[in-house]
Amino acid sequence: MDLHPGEQLLYQGRPSPLSSVGYFLRWGTLALVPGVAASVIAGLDGETGLPLYQWWLISVVLLLLVLIRDAIRRIAVRYTVTTERIHIRRGLLSRSEHSTDIDRVQNVNTTQSFLERTLNIGDVDFDTAGTNVADSDFSFVGVGNPRGLVQRVQGYMIQRERQREGL
Repeated sequence: MDLHPGEQLLYQGRPSPLSSVGYFLRWGTLALVPGVAASVIAGLDGETGLPLYQWWLISVVLLLLVLIRDAIRRIAVRYTVTTERIHIRRGLLSRSEHSTDIDRVQNVNTTQSFLERTLNIGDVDFDTAGTNVADSDFSFVGVGNPRGLVQRVQGYMIQRERQREGL
């Protein structure tokens, strides 16, 4: 995103790698099922249809696919907040960009589960003035230090409002 003259960057980032912990616990565990199941069956002198090492190879390939999919998901999203606008860009090959003027922001909310709070990650939702729900939805999902981002944006907005009032 190119900045306009006089526009300053307040925040730029992507979803945190820590935001993938739940994803890895769910899908990484599932990827290990073929190798573990084949090992248990082989340990009970059962027939698995393939040699044990091939079942573990399948699990390793599935784990790699889980890692690659998550890396692409995180790389494909970029969040930007400047002194003039909020911008979300999604996509690698095809691209979707969503922007709004920072003056349209009415509320800034954070959401964190217990695990996210422990890892200092979370979601930041900017509620903007707008009649269309799709046009007013600006959520930064899985960002690191969401509280710091909110403080930075709200601090800037308060300072800007004071300058407009001449204080």
